[in-house]
Amino acid sequence: MKYRRVVAKFGTSLLTAGSDRLNLEAMAQLVGQVVRLRAQGCEVVVVSSGAQAAGRHRLRGRLQAGHTPSRQAVASVGQSHLMQSWDELFDWHDTVVAQVLLTRRDLTDRLGYLNARNTLRDLIEAGAVPIVNENDAVALDQVLATRIGENDSLSAYVANLIDADLLVMLTDVEGLYDGDPRLNPGAKLLDRVERIDGTIEALGGGSHGAGTGGMATKLRAAQIATQAGVDVVVASGRQPDVLVAVVHGEAHGTYFPAPGDRIESRKRWIISHISREGHVVVDAGAAAALRAQGRSLLPAGVALVVGPFARGDAVEIRDSEGNRVAAGTTNYASDELAKIRGMKSDRIAETLGYSYGDEVIHRDNMVLF
Repeated sequence: MKYRRVVAKFGTSLLTAGSDRLNLEAMAQLVGQVVRLRAQGCEVVVVSSGAQAAGRHRLRGRLQAGHTPSRQAVASVGQSHLMQSWDELFDWHDTVVAQVLLTRRDLTDRLGYLNARNTLRDLIEAGAVPIVNENDAVALDQVLATRIGENDSLSAYVANLIDADLLVMLTDVEGLYDGDPRLNPGAKLLDRVERIDGTIEALGGGSHGAGTGGMATKLRAAQIATQAGVDVVVASGRQPDVLVAVVHGEAHGTYFPAPGDRIESRKRWIISHISREGHVVVDAGAAAALRAQGRSLLPAGVALVVGPFARGDAVEIRDSEGNRVAAGTTNYASDELAKIRGMKSDRIAETLGYSYGDEVIHRDNMVLF
């Protein structure tokens, strides 16, 4: 298997099979692929469209003449139906799902970003399949800055959020063509795009069908993800077992390779955001465990806290001689860490009255020097 942590984005047209309502048979095919990948050791996060399509269908014939419900209202009705469908289909495979609703504010606010990241990480480690969607019920049209806009971009943000190896956007077309295949039967599929420039962007066109995204939004999402070190594939979800095949490295649709690997991209991001006001000093045992085994940093290994720094800041980890060991985003502010340093993790909640997790810095949020 080529990829181990994958974000799979399923578009509205795929989940409805081109109709005006959710198609459980089409969804079941996707569920089967996700379950197979998980059984093979792959971690999968699903970004699901379809809430508005489900809501419109369920409200049809129930509204007063002339009344058009808001996007938020339609999505609120459809979201519960969408999640019920996912829950029942995965339950046939004895697999637990979890609903995760996000807005742009969750991903731009430092603490919101960290909370979302930790929640998704915990769900993955617990063996659940996170089903992510934009929180349309509170994403106001009048406040566009709080909206992600569509689930293609959301899938790219989520891929970056969880340090995914691959983002797969499955839709009702084969991938990116050098022309519009609906208008030009001779248009050719581009099987690989090394760089998304103006020429490539011009091929994106507009949106169509029941969803809010089109190839243009997928190109924007691919640009976001590849810049973070995540490979991207846009392919037709109507091909049998296409998700499984792509994760195993088979060529389908259009492939957008990341210019650098994910670890280097993550390392550059953390290093560029290191706090200059504070750092953490660890004991010899913790320093050795970090260097040799890439372990998470627990409070028991913290010998000294030099502040100030806030929860979510990137801070250096140094040994007792002042040598840099690693850097990473911390789950605890300097004043909180000063109270729990040297303690076992099971005493965090008792000491602080709350807990943001067992780790001071999780290994997924850390780079070694």
